[in-house]
Amino acid sequence: MKIVASRVDERLVHGQIMTSWAKYLKLRRIVVVDDQVAKDEFMATVLGMSAPAGISIDILSVADAASRIQNDKSDENTMLLFKRISAALELAKLLAGTPNELKELNLGNLGSVPGRTQITKNIFLSDEEEDEVGELRGMGVNVFLQMLYTDAAVPSADVIG
Repeated sequence: MKIVASRVDERLVHGQIMTSWAKYLKLRRIVVVDDQVAKDEFMATVLGMSAPAGISIDILSVADAASRIQNDKSDENTMLLFKRISAALELAKLLAGTPNELKELNLGNLGSVPGRTQITKNIFLSDEEEDEVGELRGMGVNVFLQMLYTDAAVPSADVIG
């Protein structure tokens, strides 16, 4: 699988922002990696219908995504899309030590909910999520914040302890 981007955005596949990333990265496939969404047939249908033209959407559990990444030899530009940092961390652990290690993670949008603190305009994190980011960085994953591809990527260490 030719992964050209990995992104956490709790809105998943949505409007202009995803369309602009899809064009910029010349995406042919988006793989949504989330155990709960993978079990939700209604959500899977909605996400499938919201895909930009010419882009296929796969919705996989973390374990299924790890297997697919290891075995899929396609050269289609693919984005891994996570609803939660915890899913990205779990996938990174499953891929650690393989040729397909998770190397980068873009934090795109995590909204304001109780228990989260504002980090930037579009990123709110709980203490647990901050720990997950730290664990990813400790594994050698380049975690950065970038809403739009035209925005400068901000290293997570600059804004998250």
